[in-house]
Amino acid sequence: MNKIQKIWNGWILYSNRDSGINMHYVNLYRKACEKRGMNVRFGVYDPELLSAGLEACRIEGEAEKDLPQFVINRTRDYQLAELLESYGIHVFNPSFLTRLGNDKSEAYRYMQHRNVPVMPTIYGLQVPPHWYPAVVKSCDGHGGTEVFLLRNETEWEQWKASIDQNKQNRKRYVVQQAASCLGRDVRVYVIGNKIKAAVLRTSQTDFRSNYCLGGNVQMYQLSMEEQKLVEHVIQELSIGMAGIDFIFHQGQMIFNEIEDVAGARSLYSLTDYDIVDDYVSYIQEEL
Repeated sequence: MNKIQKIWNGWILYSNRDSGINMHYVNLYRKACEKRGMNVRFGVYDPELLSAGLEACRIEGEAEKDLPQFVINRTRDYQLAELLESYGIHVFNPSFLTRLGNDKSEAYRYMQHRNVPVMPTIYGLQVPPHWYPAVVKSCDGHGGTEVFLLRNETEWEQWKASIDQNKQNRKRYVVQQAASCLGRDVRVYVIGNKIKAAVLRTSQTDFRSNYCLGGNVQMYQLSMEEQKLVEHVIQELSIGMAGIDFIFHQGQMIFNEIEDVAGARSLYSLTDYDIVDDYVSYIQEEL
């Protein structure tokens, strides 16, 4: 007697504020799902409608919203993830990881609590840095945006004055001591709490090494010590797919941030490894 395979229906959601919606990337998810007999529909989320529940999500081809069994949440909104979870929907990534990935102050406090090495950090702008150069980051910035390198007290005062003058700027910031090795970091790709690949990103012209900002990329082999550090970072988290970024200070890898909506262009440019297909395989196993 043939075993009847369950058909899983899901959504892949992006925020309507996201200018980086990549339909080619969405189609990679569609193909990976179709290969496994899974259905996934593309949807756009409006954060301003969150109080209306699932009405905040506009799903292609659906006049009425049938609850999906799973959601691939690429909105960066942990509150949406919490809402979906409250309906009993499997959300990838879960809300706690989404919060850490989109609030640097939460991520650094979490890592410090778990004794993960983090650069000395000041939360907020009330106190000037104790060291220079300093790196100022908005808590919810991504892709190297809203990150500023301040080399001395004069630059700090000028930058702080520009922020104070901008009455519309309600962002929260963290201030960190700059790592000794600027323009060099490693992104470690993780699926199902397992290390899958690591990419070294470097820049000769910018203290930020992000691929989307023109950084150079190459595959990177983690040392045993570095691998243990990554495993410690992810040990108590529930990760569907994420990029964990590390910077280098005095020869040591230091936690920098979690990208819960990690891009994979650099990985696809360097290898035949299909991380989306691997991720969907993990989702199927979890379901």
